[in-house]
Amino acid sequence: MPKAKTSKRQSKSATKSLKAHEPFKSKELENAPLVVETLLDCIKNDDLDSFREVLAAHLTTVNKMELAKKAGIGRRTLYDLIDTERDFNPELATISALLSTLAA
Repeated sequence: MPKAKTSKRQSKSATKSLKAHEPFKSKELENAPLVVETLLDCIKNDDLDSFREVLAAHLTTVNKMELAKKAGIGRRTLYDLIDTERDFNPELATISALLSTLAA
């Protein structure tokens, strides 16, 4: 079987067609006291789905490395809380550390 020929001409780079990515930002989700109040309200109403959504949205707007250091938890733990493919079953110590750090 003969060898397939390849084109010697290189294609144009696709970087010119890429658009600038605007990260998800919201003043309400950056407001830690408001987020803590909303999370505690979700706990009071036994609404785990809303709790996870609000927490994940807040974590996407803040610096996760800084938050993890302040809370004394691993950065990977924060990424696991955001991951929708994983089961959402954080330990009480993790949630307590996050809420106390955000409230401070």
